[in-house]
Amino acid sequence: MIFLKKILVTTDLSPFSLAALEYATSFGMLYTSKLYLLHVVEGKEGHHGKDAAGGRSEEDARAALDEFIRMNVPSQTRLTAVVRHGAPAEEIKRFVQEEGIDLIVMASHGRTGLRHMVMGSVAERVVRLCGAPVLTVKPHPFREIMIQNEDVERDLHLR
Repeated sequence: MIFLKKILVTTDLSPFSLAALEYATSFGMLYTSKLYLLHVVEGKEGHHGKDAAGGRSEEDARAALDEFIRMNVPSQTRLTAVVRHGAPAEEIKRFVQEEGIDLIVMASHGRTGLRHMVMGSVAERVVRLCGAPVLTVKPHPFREIMIQNEDVERDLHLR
């Protein structure tokens, strides 16, 4: 029998990650799991709380994550919110190892064609790097869409 004591759901604070959050909270209720919501800010935290690439400070990232939770997570949902700085896939792997996570739930951005090939996928890297099972969830708008020729033409700016 599988027991999911600890479930990690990742977020980039976009609406795409809400699909993953929905699945994670459902599994959490079913298994009475401890839920973690992890937001990784790319770059290392540096001087004056800003990361080396000039991105969000720890304080700004925490405030953004708290606002995301306030706007999107039902108040009765119990979860532990965590902010990390670094390469997303590496930080997710590190967190999974540190906390002994049993399941990772992530949303796919639904990128197709050239954008996917060039930008890669954090979800794909997490699947390769982490020993825990990874459930990738397509955001609601992308669940019914199939890749079409127009996608490739648009990505290549041929149209």
